[in-house]
Amino acid sequence: MEAAVRRTVASHALAAVGMSLPWPLLVLLVWERAGDGWVLGLAGAARMLPYVACSWAAGRLADRCARDRIVRLTIVARVVLLVAVAGSLAVGATWAALAAATVAIAAATPAYPALAAAMPGLAEDRSERATGLLVTVEVASFVVGPAIGGLLLAGSTRPLVPWAAVACLVGAHLLFDGVRLPAARAGERDAEQTGVVAALRASAALRGAVAVVALVNAVAAVVGLVLLPLLGDGVDFGVATGALGMGALGGPLLGRVGDRWRVGVRTWLLLLAACLALVVVASSLWAAVPPLALAGAAAVQVETAATATVQVAAPDRLRSTVLGLTDTAMVAAALVGALVAPTLAELLGPHVVVALAACLTLAAVPLVRRPVVRVPVEQRVPQYS
Repeated sequence: MEAAVRRTVASHALAAVGMSLPWPLLVLLVWERAGDGWVLGLAGAARMLPYVACSWAAGRLADRCARDRIVRLTIVARVVLLVAVAGSLAVGATWAALAAATVAIAAATPAYPALAAAMPGLAEDRSERATGLLVTVEVASFVVGPAIGGLLLAGSTRPLVPWAAVACLVGAHLLFDGVRLPAARAGERDAEQTGVVAALRASAALRGAVAVVALVNAVAAVVGLVLLPLLGDGVDFGVATGALGMGALGGPLLGRVGDRWRVGVRTWLLLLAACLALVVVASSLWAAVPPLALAGAAAVQVETAATATVQVAAPDRLRSTVLGLTDTAMVAAALVGALVAPTLAELLGPHVVVALAACLTLAAVPLVRRPVVRVPVEQRVPQYS
């Protein structure tokens, strides 16, 4: 893998972890200030809502402007906003810090669609592997960043949390410095004459990719919350949640196994459903941990394959827009899943809810379609089985 690809993925890893790192501290401070569950829920939602509100428009911006310039501008904006977070916390302005952190999330939304859209041209024949690493970084950052931030909540290290986030973004800027991402091709007639809605109408593969990713993220959100009533213990819940989240880091390894056996997104969906079924019948925490970890890795592979489908099937000048729309759909689905999961667990029981999540995963299998390549192939077409 070329140095530019490695630096791009490493830069995004640092930036994504840095963006997630301050949120445990912010949520804790909001709880200490407000002491109200609804306010706490709104503070937690503030981390996700910018993705729902901004990702589709951010992707469009990344299609219209130079993609590397967009990424650099988002990194600089995030550095400035995270410095504002640190300054606000230093003077005890919790609500101002929360607002600045939320705006920083909004500023970050163009970065991932721009990077994923540019990866086929940047990595060329290694695009599928590079995309897998990029998706793994994006997904795992939602777990790794808060985990590091949580470890720093001790009294002596708490003031360092926002500055650690700033340091991550500065490091990301240094790594990305000098990287040039391929621009969107300006000569595609169909991209010039049609928009993203027309592209989605014309491609069952694109529609299926967006729907599958949304369903899988809804399933992950539901299962992640239902684990608490399922296991009935805070410590066990923490272990199980860690297994599900950190399992995402095994996505590239699982992908290599899949490449060897030439399996694809349908197989990963079936594996995810099977893992959830094993969780339902698990007799203890430690019987549930392995299938939860494997489920986390399988979910990453589903998202990787869906991203690769968009890379192949979407016209290049609309690729970031479709990826941004996919971000909006999957985060919105996760928010809905998180909202309904506690009520469903109370009404139906946690075991039934996890079983229904497995069934919903199976329902996504028929949505998968092989992309029809209408432009010169920039990468190996993902295999489906």
